[in-house]
Amino acid sequence: MDIFSSWNFVLWGASCLVVLVVAVSAYALGNYVGCNKGRIRLIKDKSKRNNALANLYRKERHNYILQIDALRKELSQLTIESELYVQREAEIATFEQKLREYDRALCMLSSDTPDTFASNIVPLLVQLKSDPVRTNLSKAEWNELLTVSDLLFNLYLTKLKDKFSITRHEQEICCLIKWNFSRKDQLAVFNNTAEALAKSKNRLKKRLQLDEKVDIDQYIRLY
Repeated sequence: MDIFSSWNFVLWGASCLVVLVVAVSAYALGNYVGCNKGRIRLIKDKSKRNNALANLYRKERHNYILQIDALRKELSQLTIESELYVQREAEIATFEQKLREYDRALCMLSSDTPDTFASNIVPLLVQLKSDPVRTNLSKAEWNELLTVSDLLFNLYLTKLKDKFSITRHEQEICCLIKWNFSRKDQLAVFNNTAEALAKSKNRLKKRLQLDEKVDIDQYIRLY
């Protein structure tokens, strides 16, 4: 092979290498752009959902404010000793608690990082599932878990509380069910006997006006 043939071979090889590099770069760039578009789409979708939730919460919050104002006006015309006065005071306290819950949820939704409030509970859930006995959630941690779960699962707890007045413990049971904690996991989290958990679930089933044959875990997962 003479020097010109060798040089042509080198040029041909270099050209092929350039074409290969360009092709790989274009493919990588395409993937990068595609991934970014996917991420942007997910962020936009989550932002839309958060905005829709925030609007719903603002409407609910406004309704509660109107109800509290009406109750306070009625309260001013009642005597302190009357039974109705005590009843209206209790209703006001309940509505004010709901207002605080909505304020907390709106604060989370208005965060600069919408997923932060959800990502904060992931380590907590992992720890709770891997070592439920030692985790022993505090009241504040349960509050956070219940609030975030309600947000992520289409306000299921809010609906159950408003429609059936489920208790705090029943909310905790529903929360674990929604996160697919097995019956064994639920027993460990509550540090309870199988009989006690079964009784709690039966009370919840009655409160939700369900037939005895209904699987309460399956019902809550699909709710």
